[in-house]
Amino acid sequence: MKVLFSSKQLLIRLMVAINLLVWSSGLIHAKTEEVRPPYQIVEEEATGELFFVQNAPHFNNKQKPTVAVALGGGGARALVNVGILKALEEEKIPVDLVVGSSMGAIVAVLYGSGMPIASIEELVTTNLLPSLFDLNFPFIYSVIDTRRVNFFMEKFSPYQRMEEFPIPTALLSYDLTNGVKYIHTSGRISREIQGSYSIPLFFPVVNYDGLYLMDPGILELTPAQAAKVLGADVIISTTAFDALPYNTYDLPIRAWTRFINLQKERNSQEIIDQYSDLTINCEVGDYSFMDYHLAAEFIALGYCEAKKLIPELKRVLAAKNIPLKDDELQTQSEMASHNYEQSRSKLVTDLKYERLRYDFTRIKPIVYYGKEHSFFKQKLLKAESSTLQYGLLWQRGPANLELLTRGKSFDYLEAKFKVIGLTPSVDLIGKAFYEKERTGEQTGYGLDLKYHRPHYALSLGWADLKSTQYLHGGGIFELNWGKTKIKGETDLYTPLSGHTGITGTKYVYSQVMSRGVGEYFTLQPRMVVSNTAEQEVFAPPSIYRGFAPTLADQELFLQSSLQLDYHHRFAYSLELFQCIQLKEISFFSFTDLCYHLREKGDETTYAAGIGTACDLNLLGIKPFIFGGYVAYDFGKASWRGALSLDLSF
Repeated sequence: MKVLFSSKQLLIRLMVAINLLVWSSGLIHAKTEEVRPPYQIVEEEATGELFFVQNAPHFNNKQKPTVAVALGGGGARALVNVGILKALEEEKIPVDLVVGSSMGAIVAVLYGSGMPIASIEELVTTNLLPSLFDLNFPFIYSVIDTRRVNFFMEKFSPYQRMEEFPIPTALLSYDLTNGVKYIHTSGRISREIQGSYSIPLFFPVVNYDGLYLMDPGILELTPAQAAKVLGADVIISTTAFDALPYNTYDLPIRAWTRFINLQKERNSQEIIDQYSDLTINCEVGDYSFMDYHLAAEFIALGYCEAKKLIPELKRVLAAKNIPLKDDELQTQSEMASHNYEQSRSKLVTDLKYERLRYDFTRIKPIVYYGKEHSFFKQKLLKAESSTLQYGLLWQRGPANLELLTRGKSFDYLEAKFKVIGLTPSVDLIGKAFYEKERTGEQTGYGLDLKYHRPHYALSLGWADLKSTQYLHGGGIFELNWGKTKIKGETDLYTPLSGHTGITGTKYVYSQVMSRGVGEYFTLQPRMVVSNTAEQEVFAPPSIYRGFAPTLADQELFLQSSLQLDYHHRFAYSLELFQCIQLKEISFFSFTDLCYHLREKGDETTYAAGIGTACDLNLLGIKPFIFGGYVAYDFGKASWRGALSLDLSF
């Protein structure tokens, strides 16, 4: 390892070689590895429109009238479908077929696979799915890479193949090759779901054996006609139509968006009126398709709208002699829900600790700005940084490689290699760095075993950092008590040999607590305790917002901060270029403390100030924060101000 990382030129060559590998891999468009089920051409009776429908024997065993739910799209707004399905299930309304389009297709897959409504609700109201979207690289096919989302949905579902679903499920796409609608009924979730929500430029259009599939929303946002093609006798349709927060269309983006919305709603409404027995309209025009953070509100809205129409729906079913769901089936469903809840915990834990093993090659550019990132420093709290950091992530199966550098001259390089799944709970993690200083070149490396549990993780290993060998131990934990959340991170470095004068265990401990106070306020105490000098690779982050102290050799270094945040959330998120979303502005006040204990005596300084932060999102899924603050340092008797941009892609 010393030989490998002592040469800057060798590291640069390694990064160039991996970049070439990434580029060549990115140029190859991903294709399905399995043979897709053959399809038949079906002519819809009323209009004569042609559909390509996958052959699915389980759709041909119809022995009773079929009640279908056609789940409409609409981005985040379409999460009203979760609340609608929840209400139908509570009222024992039979659902024999679920058909989805766009975001409705995602909800259809989750529900049709047998996932309990409570689990679906929990999944979409957390940040799990949005966090899985990657920036694509290179940006030839789309801005966003969706493969991790599709893979996770497949693994998270009780059944991975659509033909195995307990509720027959179909997804609607549009085939650009032949200009017809395509209905998915079979195959792996990760391969079938993509075409239903592929929006050109944003999400990749999928090539399935010469059929180029995309979101059919402009032609049929609520797939009621597709449900009829599949033989539904009663069709319950849902809508989540868009409305724009302005009434002038002089700007090109506004005019184009308005035109798309008009065509989409007109086409879909005609289909809904012709084929639906009951329509559950959800007025969500005041919201953005990017408002995934309002998932709970959308679910509640869909639930209320469905409940209002239950009496009418029961009359429709009674008129066609269709009984409500049997109590015994309801009990079996609840038992299956219990078993499923027990089996999904490990998957969520693996996602939390980035331990998922994908069946495709994942290549992702890394870009950081505003906060310091390092494989050798803690992740919980990060110091402010005005230096752009960038690199690459490469992953295939259990192997995960990350490279990180900063600036233009490659004076600092880091690499991390992880082997996922030595055991179901243990990973092997190797780290190395190269740094060129005025006094010469410095290198370091380490090797850890990391043990993972749902609410904590422990590390044990060895490191050689700047010619000093350490035994390394560490851990992270997370505790939740209602509105109170506590996170902590600890690192211990015990020197084994090396420079004289380095004695005793070096430690860094960080802790963050968050406590909701009412509806709009959050109290956030933070703390960092360490006895580590600034020149150490694993030095603690500086969270003191006064004038930064010098972290010389010391016995104790304590930083603490008490911050009160006020959150103002917009009823309708502000949008820029239809892809950048401002969903929230926070105003905060804070008091910071910095305490040094040295042999020569202790020193305490204080700072207080106010600030603001804007919570921004790219397409509602990739967050970044812009803001700033002013602080008065009582020790220096002077003011300090700073602008901040926390960018992490």
